[in-house]
This record gives sequence, structure tokens and C-alpha cells, in this order.
Amino acid sequence: MRHVANRGRTCEEDEARARPEPQDAPDRGSGHTGQLIATVLRRALTEPGLWQHVPGRTGLAEAWVEEVLRREPPVTTWRRVTVRSAELGGVSIPEGAQLLLMLMGSGSDPTVFPVPERMRPYRTNVRHHLAFGVGRHRCPGASPARTEAAVALRIAASRLSGVRLEEGGTESPMLGLPSFRAPLGVTVSR
Repeated sequence: MRHVANRGRTCEEDEARARPEPQDAPDRGSGHTGQLIATVLRRALTEPGLWQHVPGRTGLAEAWVEEVLRREPPVTTWRRVTVRSAELGGVSIPEGAQLLLMLMGSGSDPTVFPVPERMRPYRTNVRHHLAFGVGRHRCPGASPARTEAAVALRIAASRLSGVRLEEGGTESPMLGLPSFRAPLGVTVSR
């Protein structure tokens, strides 16, 4: 057991304190999934011609969800602390440095995503974003969140054909916290 600078507690003690109770575990991430669904629906309604094609085109809803995750992930930043000194882009980062990683920028790199500002649902590398993390920090709810968002889009587009965003709907009020971003609602009309 290794002691760290956490008021004398061990890593294992801190992890035990941070673990949710089993009855709380199913709710973890559900707010983020709701934020993802709201963003997916709003973006689909603002993309010319997309809404009416979602119900009939196999894979379009899933591809659209990935593009939205690439451009507008519901979790926009991660806070991390370096465990050892490192150099990134020519900048020295000391051990113990507090970092704020900006995830929204990860989907905008033109060396990874050609014409990154355009929504292109069938990019071959569309999953090369960081919306759900990587490695040991990968979100365990990534697959269910993707599925829920695609199903919500497909059902909404099939049952609400012919709807459009309410006037001013592209500028709906947003949840704009430092780590989270999503529309607070998606208002439509026929």
C-alpha cells in the first residue's frame, strides 16, 4: 500500500470513498446520456435533409451520434493530475500538475478529421474522438449511451416526421458548465 499526499490516506482508501454504492451505480452517466440525446436531436434538426432520412437509412442514426460525439460531447473537459513529469507539444509539465483537458477540441483536429467543422456522419475514422475516454478512463457506459442516443433519434425522426426546430430553436438555452454542455431542451413545431 502506497501513501500519497491525501492527508495520509492510501489510494485504496480514496478509491473506496469514491466508489458509488451498488444501488447508485445504474444511475451513473444517465445525465450525460440525456445531454447527448438532446444534442443529437437538436443537431439533427439543424442539418438540412437529415431528419427525414434517419428512419429509412440503416446506420444513419448511429453515424450521426458519432459525429455529434466528435463535435459536441456532453462532457467537454476532464480534470487530471499528472503522475510523473512529461513534455507535451514542447511544454514541460511537472509531476502533480493539475490539468484541464478540453475534449471538444479533440474532434476538431484537421490532421485527424479532414474538414472537421463539417458534420460528415460516415467518416471512416469517426470514432477517433475522446468523448468516452481512452484506456483505464474509458466510460463503461459508452455502448449503452451510443445505443440510447441512436434509438432516440430514430424513434423521434420516425414518429415526428415533418417537425422543425421552433423559431430560435438553434439558439436554445444551454447547460454550459465548465465540464458539461448540452441544450436544456429541444422545442419543435410542425
